Amino acid sequence: MENNRKEQLEAVKVLADFQDKFIANTEILIEELTIAKKDDTDQLLKSVTDSVNWEIGVLNGTLSLINEDTERLSKEDINGAVTNLAEALRTQDDKKIADALEQDLVPMLKKVRDAVTDISK
Repeated sequence: MENNRKEQLEAVKVLADFQDKFIANTEILIEELTIAKKDDTDQLLKSVTDSVNWEIGVLNGTLSLINEDTERLSKEDINGAVTNLAEALRTQDDKKIADALEQDLVPMLKKVRDAVTDISK
C-alpha cells in the first residue's frame, strides 16, 4: 500500500510539472484554430489530444490520492470536458474544437494544475 502511495505521489509530481506547458500549448492551439491556422496546427492538435489521453491515464491512477482529504477533482467533470472535446473533434470543425478546448478543457486543466500543485509541494 505504501509503495502504491509513493508511486502515486511521483505521478502527481510529474503531472504538476507538466500542467503549465500543457495549458500553454492548448492556449496556442486555441489561438491557431480561431485566428490563423498554421502548417503545424494539426500536429499541435494531435499533441494536445495525446496529452489529454496521457493525463487521463495518470489521473485514473492518482485520483484517490488527489481526493484523499477532500474532493479536489470530480471524475464526472473531467469526463465531461473530455467528452465535449471528443464530440468537437468528430465534427472536424476548428471553431467547435477551439470552443471545447477553451470552455471545457482549459478550465479543467487549470483545476488539475491547482489540485496537483497543492499535493506535490
